[in-house]
Formats: sequence, structure tokens, C-alpha cells
Amino acid sequence: MLLVFGHLLAASMALGAIVATDLRLLSKLSQDKVRIAPPNEFVTRIVMVALLLLYATGGAIVLQGLSERANYLENPKLQAKILLVVLLTLNAFLLHYVTFPRLARGRRVARWHFADWILVAVPVATSNFLWMFVAFLGIARAWNDSMPMRDILEIAAGLYIVAQMGVFTILAMAARKVEPGSRGWADRLARSLAAVGSLGSSDLVPEPSRPSSKRRRAADEAAGSSVPAANSLPAASEPPLPAPRPALRLVGSRSSGRRAAR
Repeated sequence: MLLVFGHLLAASMALGAIVATDLRLLSKLSQDKVRIAPPNEFVTRIVMVALLLLYATGGAIVLQGLSERANYLENPKLQAKILLVVLLTLNAFLLHYVTFPRLARGRRVARWHFADWILVAVPVATSNFLWMFVAFLGIARAWNDSMPMRDILEIAAGLYIVAQMGVFTILAMAARKVEPGSRGWADRLARSLAAVGSLGSSDLVPEPSRPSSKRRRAADEAAGSSVPAANSLPAASEPPLPAPRPALRLVGSRSSGRRAAR
């Protein structure tokens, strides 16, 4: 019982971190010039720790099942789950060593190349789908020893195509140019998804855009011209400094010195 609870807890940790990351992406869809940053180090650590806990508790559950029943691994649903977990692990390495470094470049989605779309959209959709479907297989007890492995993989393939199309659609909305006041279906859908990503909040604050060098220079000149010059300031209340006294000069000192030198 404790092993199953630990297995469920590890899956819940990973799913919570993944859902939070997806909501952060959705909340940006109403903004222009969207950039997608990789997950922070805390989120990646949560997912890695959850994956290690899943391996530990899952292995212990398999060993316990083999001790009770010799043909425990002959369950097609369990075999499909193990296969998908292996794919999930390989995809995690692809995310950390290929996808996240590309996102760390900070390029806007509108300027992505074809390789960026493939190396970002495919691993992200694979990760989201596999975590959800593997968690579903963990509670699908009705499929134990009854659902063929081929049928399970066919269902998984169909759901993966749906997830992949959804990720491509979201990225396409993030790459489009936002027109102020536009009311097309794509804009309405983007705003709806952004509201979902913000958990229903309608006060979506756009990311501040960095002003160009010309704009910064013009702003600095305007700020400088608005400040009165030091020479145009009225006289201060302090009393004026006294004029410097002329240095005393002894008359005839140079001539007397010359005579003495002679």
C-alpha cells in the first residue's frame, strides 16, 4: 500500500510541475513577440526527483508482484507501461540536452527556424502526452490482463497525434503578430487560452518590451532637457563668496635682487 502511495505521489509531483509550466506558456498567448523560456532549475529538479521515485517505487512494486505471482510481467498493460516509461526517460534527456538549450537562446517564436519547431514542439508534446498517459495506465486496473498491448499502443499513438497538433497550434498562436483591437477567431482563441493559463484572471499584463537604442537616447535627451540647467537656477540663499584679494607685490624687489646679484 505504501509503495503504491509513493508511486502515486511521485507521479503527482511531476504532473503538477508540468501543468504549471504549460499554464505559464498559455498565459503568454495574448502578448506580442512571445519568447518561451526553459523551465527553471527548481521545476527540472522536481521532475527528475519524481522520475527517480517512480523508478524506485515501480521497481519495488514489480518485485512484490513477482513474489506473489510468477507471471506478473505477462500483463500486456504493464508491458506497455514499461515501454512508455523507457520512452519517457529518453525524451527527458532530449529535453534537457537539446530542447532547453534552444529555448535558453531567447529567440522569439516568430523567428524560429524549422529545426526549432521540430526540436521544441515534438519533445514537449511527447513529454506532456507520455506523463499523462502513463499516469492513466497506472489507474486503469480494468485493462489488467484484458487489453492487448497492440490496442494500448494504438490508443497511445492516436492520443499523441492529438497532443502534437495541440502543441503546434499553441506555438503557431505564440508566433503570430498581435494586432491591437483585432477580433478574429484566432485572437479570441488566443485570449481564451491566455485566460485559462492565467487561471481565469482577465488582468493579463504584457511583458515589457525593451526600447531600442534610438528610443533610449531620445528618452534620455528629453529627460535632460526637462531638467533646468545649473546656470539658469536662481541665486541660492547662501551668501556670495567674497572676491579673492589680490596678492601683495613688493615694488622694487626684483630690481633690488638684481643689484644684489651684481
